[in-house]
Amino acid sequence: MIDLSQVMTFTEAAEKWGLANGNTIRKAVERKRFQENEIRKSGDVWLTTYEAMQRVFGNPKHSDFTISMTSLSQYISQSIYKDDDAKKQLEKIITDIQKAIIQHKTVTITTHDDQEHIVMILKNETDVETFTKNINRYLESVSISFHNKT
Repeated sequence: MIDLSQVMTFTEAAEKWGLANGNTIRKAVERKRFQENEIRKSGDVWLTTYEAMQRVFGNPKHSDFTISMTSLSQYISQSIYKDDDAKKQLEKIITDIQKAIIQHKTVTITTHDDQEHIVMILKNETDVETFTKNINRYLESVSISFHNKT
């Protein structure tokens, strides 16, 4: 089965690797740095894989602030069960993310603590606002479901 989270557009890849834009990757294609099975054009959009980018460009750019979905999910799960310490930790993480963005830092959310796979990159206040709304929406929906079952 194909893991689509490992497939990205050249623009997304450029963002994750800290390249100016997708043109840098297109130039690498022209110079035959990618193997044929590592890239594909779908309509007007070029696609590649995390593994191919890592082979050609090395590891993604390290961000100024990184948090893993594993840790984040743990605090979210504990918050559902009214764990006040987890709620405070989750609020602290959101506050730290907001501070980093205000200081023009990049925030990277990875799948695990080892930073192997990037899930998302937050670069501005709109990204953080959307991210926070999604977490709150999830907590509210689970909380409502949880209360309805008791």
